[in-house]
Amino acid sequence: MAQKGKKNFKCANLKGVWQMCFYASESPELPAELRPGNTFKLLSEDGYIINFTVIPNKGAVMTGYGKYRQVAENVYHESIERSIHLPMLNNAVNALEFEIKEDKYLQLKFYIEKDEYGNVIDTWYHEVWTRVEMPEEYPDGLIR
Repeated sequence: MAQKGKKNFKCANLKGVWQMCFYASESPELPAELRPGNTFKLLSEDGYIINFTVIPNKGAVMTGYGKYRQVAENVYHESIERSIHLPMLNNAVNALEFEIKEDKYLQLKFYIEKDEYGNVIDTWYHEVWTRVEMPEEYPDGLIR
């Protein structure tokens, strides 16, 4: 399990396939809706993480991998071995604050101090991911 050892907190159901989402609206007057993107996060039961992006009509590319471990009620660490998206996290531990809503949405917040060249970024990132589920039946109109 990704959450081994002594702990004084309840382990969250982090494992699974998660799809990054974003808020978008057709116009500035309309409220934004949560829409799925083409980036995915795989959190395995044994503590491995893989991030990948699907490129339409070209395939998929891994953007990062490593291990993860829940360290507090609402915090987990990603020990990133390699990231092409956020190279400043290569061989580093990234602390992510999280909240899971309805066992469906994973809200993440993490801080990046500097980029891979040492330039100050000093930014908090907020992400929303939705759990990818398997339907009861193969969906109509799905093209493989």
